Amino acid sequence: MGCADVRLSQCMIVKNEETNIERALSWGKDIVYEQIVVDTGSTDRTVELARAMGAKVYDFEWIDDFAAAKNYAISKASGEWIAFLDADEYFPPEEAEKLMPLLNKLARTRYYVMLTSWMHVNRDEKIFAGGVQTRIFKRMEGLRYKKRIHEELELNGGSIVECTVDASNELAIFHSGYDLSSSEDKQKGERNARLILMELEEHPDDYDMMGYLGDAYYSIRDNNERAEEWYRKSIDRMPAHIDEYDVRSAVTFWKLMTILYKKNDEMAMMEIYDKAIRLIPKESDYDYVAGKFYVAKQDFKKGAYHLARALQILDKHGSVNRGELLTGNLQGTWELLAMCHYQNGDLDQCVKCCTALLKADRYLMSTLVMMLCAFKWDEERDAAKAAKEANGAKAADAADVAMFLGTLYDMNRLKDRIFILRAAMKADYGNLVKVVRSTCSQEELQCFDQSMEQRGTHS
Repeated sequence: MGCADVRLSQCMIVKNEETNIERALSWGKDIVYEQIVVDTGSTDRTVELARAMGAKVYDFEWIDDFAAAKNYAISKASGEWIAFLDADEYFPPEEAEKLMPLLNKLARTRYYVMLTSWMHVNRDEKIFAGGVQTRIFKRMEGLRYKKRIHEELELNGGSIVECTVDASNELAIFHSGYDLSSSEDKQKGERNARLILMELEEHPDDYDMMGYLGDAYYSIRDNNERAEEWYRKSIDRMPAHIDEYDVRSAVTFWKLMTILYKKNDEMAMMEIYDKAIRLIPKESDYDYVAGKFYVAKQDFKKGAYHLARALQILDKHGSVNRGELLTGNLQGTWELLAMCHYQNGDLDQCVKCCTALLKADRYLMSTLVMMLCAFKWDEERDAAKAAKEANGAKAADAADVAMFLGTLYDMNRLKDRIFILRAAMKADYGNLVKVVRSTCSQEELQCFDQSMEQRGTHS
C-alpha cells in the first residue's frame, strides 16, 4: 500500500458484502496506509475476498449497535486520518486522486473532519441524487460514533460543526446502496425498526429517530399506516425553527405527503405541504410530490404550478442535501410540466419545456412529438382565427417550425431528418411531414417509406 505525508486508514464494517467488497477496497489500495475490515457475521465470501486483497480483517460479535462496531474499527486503526466508507460507497478514480493532497493541506489546519459530496448512483454509475456526508476524519481521542443506528460522529459527546471543513465542491463519494430488491428492503426495514425502537426507549423525544422509524416502516410493504403514525409524531416534535439543510426533517415531510397522496387525501397532504414549506422553504421535493398528485387527478393547472415551482426552487437553491426526489426525476418532471402546459392550452410554455429537454437529449421521441403537437395545435388555432386573433400574433407555420427545429437538429444529417419525420407522423402533423419530405432525396424517401412499412406505422 502506498504512503504519503499523512497516513490514512480506510475502515469499514461489513456483513455479506461479497458483491461490493472488492470495489470498496480497490479505490484505496494504492493510496491508503492500511485497510481495516470489521466483519459482523458474514456467511458469504466477504472475509475471504477482503483478506485476498490485503486488508486486515477483524471479527466483531454483532450487538445491535452500528456505532459500537464502527468504534471498534477505529480502535484498530493506526493512521492519522480515517476514511470510514460503507461497502457500497467508493471514490471513483478521479476523486481518489484528490484525497491525499487535500488531507496533506488539512494537516496544517485546525480542522479534523471533512465534509464531502455524497452522490447516489445507479448501476450505470449515473448520478440521480446527491447530498453531503462526513466520512473522513482525524483519528483522535474522543472522536467517536454515537447512536446504535443512523450513527453520528461526536467529539466528547458534543458537536463537530466547528471543526468540520466543507470540501463538498472538491471531493465526491459515490453511493450505490439504494439498488435493493424488495425482500432485501423489507429485511433492512425490519432490522432498522427494531434498533430504532431501542434507541427511542432511551431518547423518547428524538424526532429524527421518529422520522427514521417512519422510513423503516415505509420500506416494509403494506405498513404505511405505522409509517404515517411515526412521521406525524416526528413533525409534532419538531422545533419552530429548523436548519435549512435538515435532510432528515425534509424527508419526513415528503414521505408523509407521498403516503397521503396514495390515500388520495388532498386536504391532509396539503396541510403537511403548508407546514413543510414554512419550516424548510428551500426544499423542492414538496412541490414535486404535490405536482405529481395533481397531474394524477388531471388538475393540470395546479400540477403545472407545483412542478414549475419545484424546478424554480431547485434552480435557485441547488441540490446539495435537497431535492432528492426531483433531482432523480428531472427529465420526467420537465415532461410532466410540458404535458400540463399542453393540456392547459399554454402552448408557448409547452414548447419551452420541450426545448429545454431536447437541448439536453435531442432524441427524446415522446418529447419531440409533444412539441410538434403543440405547434400543430397552435397552427390550427391560428387558422381558425381563435386564440391568436386578439393580439394579432401569427402562429408558426410548418416551414417556420422546420426552421426552428434546425436550431436543435442537424438538418443536413439524414438521421436527424428521419427522426423529425417520424415524430411529425406520430403527431399527425401533415404540413410538417410535407416540409421535411421535401428536404429528402427520392432514394432517401424510398428507404424511409420501406422502413416505416416494416414498422407497420406508415399510413
